[in-house]
Parts: sequence; structure tokens; C-alpha cells
Amino acid sequence: MQARVARIHEYGDPGVIRIETDALPDPGLGEVVLQQGAAAIHFADSYMREGRYFLKPPLPTVLGLEGVGTIAAVGEGVKDYKEGDRAAYLFNMGAYADARIVPEEQLYVPPADLDDQTVVATFVRAMTAQYLLRRLYPVQAGETILVHSAAGGMGSLLSQWATSLGAKVIGTVSSPDKFLAAEENGCAHVIDYTKEDFAGAVLDITDGAGVPVVYDAVGEAAYEGNLRALAPRGWFVNYGHASGPPPIDALELNQKSLIFTKASMKDYVAAPAEKAMMMQEVVSAISEGTVKPNITGTYELADIAKAHEALDSRMTTGALVAVFES
Repeated sequence: MQARVARIHEYGDPGVIRIETDALPDPGLGEVVLQQGAAAIHFADSYMREGRYFLKPPLPTVLGLEGVGTIAAVGEGVKDYKEGDRAAYLFNMGAYADARIVPEEQLYVPPADLDDQTVVATFVRAMTAQYLLRRLYPVQAGETILVHSAAGGMGSLLSQWATSLGAKVIGTVSSPDKFLAAEENGCAHVIDYTKEDFAGAVLDITDGAGVPVVYDAVGEAAYEGNLRALAPRGWFVNYGHASGPPPIDALELNQKSLIFTKASMKDYVAAPAEKAMMMQEVVSAISEGTVKPNITGTYELADIAKAHEALDSRMTTGALVAVFES
């Protein structure tokens, strides 16, 4: 069996992505061959392409961290899946491929009522939103919070879900043409952080009190402003770094007893019972419309580099998805 993949042999701009064809071996012990229907396209993928993600797999490598599809073959010892079953996975390098081998232990059964594109565009992002909003820092009704990149794939879900919890969301965007998207996501106030003093605006909105939590995907460019915008004992939650990692200084955090965290979902889904609870709540949130699929770009494998160009331009809103021919 052959598989087409999007691989990098060096770090760099989107031009380093090559579309190649591999001979796929038979699945080994405890493995399956997954014929993929869709894969997520995350900002993390572009960081990895540039070599500035915390995970640096040996080169050459196939990009992409999550996908969904139908099992085409099973190896010896596979117990819970059979040929023809639908399956998905998280945090497994190599998702930019129309077919690939995945260990059974890394698979999960995606919700039957969510199609492939929704699974990779919304389900996993909503899992991230769930642990950020509900477990890491449990947002309460009546709170005013700050969400950066409020028109993006993750920022959209955070804004929608936090608003549904009764919080007032101050959202930042990187250009004026994203204001409407952020407002549609429930933001009570929208700020262009590239042109405005967002921290000053936050302090004005909160009568100088600041916010109890910042959800940050910008990183270095928003670092100083985040410190100013936070209330004493506030939570600085960083889940992305489009402008580079935030330059954390313990003494600066100490000035207001701030708490900084850069959490990862893998540590919130490690326990099966916790993962099952999260999945149940997320499926309900999608089914009830608390969070909405917002797929703004679909790309065939051959056009993956164009998707990365769009990510790098910072002009995207919503979620981007790679789709594969069946």
C-alpha cells in the first residue's frame, strides 16, 4: 500500500514542505493502518516546521499531530478495532498523510454524530478549551477575562464557551477585519492588540482591577501587556506562541503574585476516566451549540504549504483542515 505524505527535511518557511509517496508496510504488533479522511492543521504545526516547537522530532519528518479515518488493516494483537472501524488519534506525529500506521493504544473512537472535518477542527480544540476553561482555571459567571486571538481556531472556542458560562470576554485580534468574527464568538469587547494598548484598554474596562485570567496564544509580543492586564494572583495561561515564547521572569510575576502555566492536553487525558469525562462534556457542548464548528479553510494534501502560508500570515480565522480523497 502506498501513502502520500507532507514531509520536511529541514526547518524553514512553508517552501520546505514536500509532498512525497511512501510504501506503507504492513501493520505490526498492536498497530493499524488508518486510511485518513481529515487531519487538523494547527499553529503548532507551523512552529514545528520552523523548529521552534517544544517537540523536535528527528528530520526528515511528516508533519501533523491529529487525524481521523477508517481502519484499512489491523496487525497482530489488535483487540479493540477491526477493519472498517472509524478511529482518530491525538498527538501522534505524521498526520499529514492520506494513510498511515498508528498504534492501537493511541486511538480513540470519535463521536459518531461528528463528521471527520468536525472531529479534527472542533472536537480536539474543544477538548483543549474544556481543560483550559473548566479544569486548569475554572472560569466563573460574572468574571471578566482576556482571550487573545479571539477570532482564531482556539480563541473562537474559548470565547464562545466562556461566554456561555456567563463570563464577559475581552478578545484581542491582529487586524481590524477580524473584529466581526470575534464579536460573533461572544466577545463583549474587541481590541486590535497590534495597534492598541490592549492592557490599558483592559484596565479601563475593569476599572483598574485587571482580569483574573489571560488565555494567551500570542506569546512574546503580548507578554508585557499580559502582566499589566492581570489582577493580583491572576493566571497567565499560555497555550501558544505565535510571536515566540513569552520571556518569563519570576521576579516580574512576583510583583503581583501571578501564576504562569503552559499546560498541555496530553497531561489532562492521561487518565482514562478523566479523558472520558472531558469527551462527554465536549460532545455535549458541540451538540448543544455551546461551541460551533468554524472551518474557514480546507486544503488537499498537495496544498498543505498554502495552508501554512495562511497560518504564517496571521490573517486566518476559525479552523483549517486537511482533507484526503477516499
